[in-house]
Amino acid sequence: MADPSRRWAVRFDQHVREALGKGDDRSLIDYPKCGRDALLSIPTPDHYLPLLYVLGLRRQGEPVSFPVEGIEGGTMSMRAMRVG
Repeated sequence: MADPSRRWAVRFDQHVREALGKGDDRSLIDYPKCGRDALLSIPTPDHYLPLLYVLGLRRQGEPVSFPVEGIEGGTMSMRAMRVG
C-alpha cells in the first residue's frame, strides 16, 4: 500500500527533525515563517507548543534522538524527541 501521507506533513516533519538536529531553535519557535507546510501542519498550536518547552530545557550542544517517528492518519507527526 502506498504511503498516504500528505507531502506538506512529511516536509514539515523533516524540517523539524533537521532543525532539532542542528539546534536551529529559532525556526521552530517562529514556525509561521516556515511557510504553508508549517501552517497546515500546525492549524492550532496546542499540540506543538510542548516542543518549545522541551527546547527551553535542552542545554547547548546536547544531542537529540528520535525514538519514535512517522506520520499517522496522513497528517499527524508522531515524532518523539529524546534529549541527552
